[in-house]
Amino acid sequence: MNTPLIFLTLCLAAHCRAQPAAGPLVKPAYGKPAQLDAAALVEFEALPSDRQRLIETALGVARDSPWLPYKFGGSTPEDGGFDCSGAMYFVMGKAGLEPPRTSANQYEWLKTHGRLIEISAQITSMDDPLLKKLHPGDLLFWGGTYPPSDGRSVNITHVALYLGHEKVGLRAVMINATDGRSYHGTKSNGYGVYDFQLPREGKRAVFMGYGTPPGIAER
Repeated sequence: MNTPLIFLTLCLAAHCRAQPAAGPLVKPAYGKPAQLDAAALVEFEALPSDRQRLIETALGVARDSPWLPYKFGGSTPEDGGFDCSGAMYFVMGKAGLEPPRTSANQYEWLKTHGRLIEISAQITSMDDPLLKKLHPGDLLFWGGTYPPSDGRSVNITHVALYLGHEKVGLRAVMINATDGRSYHGTKSNGYGVYDFQLPREGKRAVFMGYGTPPGIAER
């Protein structure tokens, strides 16, 4: 009998049984998003007072909260976080507007009031002529960021508020609640300031349009 070989085989078997099974991949926990002061935005001082109020309100909600992580269904800081449309619902309400709750309904709200500029073709450049009417204080809409299951009439799945351009670097920025979007190359989680970037060609997400919320004067 080959005793050493049997012993080695038993040891290897015991070692394999002792190893824990590989668990599922854990999604990275992104950190707190960026904040900005209105004074850091190029266009802010020249904006009408109603747009300034909306933007200051949006920035103030982020500044006055220690951290509002992305939370599906959240529409007030007391919920412990926001989802994308919940953040816009809260901010616009705080600024004196009367928006509907969901991103799809906010999109339809603008469309019903003749405020929506729909983007029917996939655009990938911020210099695209279709964006020439975009102004700070407008809402931004995406579709395809996740498969909705609530029977919504339009495939709008994300909404944000356009802030304009930063004075340093002239980067286009927005404020919203999200999990994994970036600011200056750093991904974050929650309600705060992020780069406004158009989806790259071939991506699942599609930029669907933008427009001025009812209650804010059009430019």
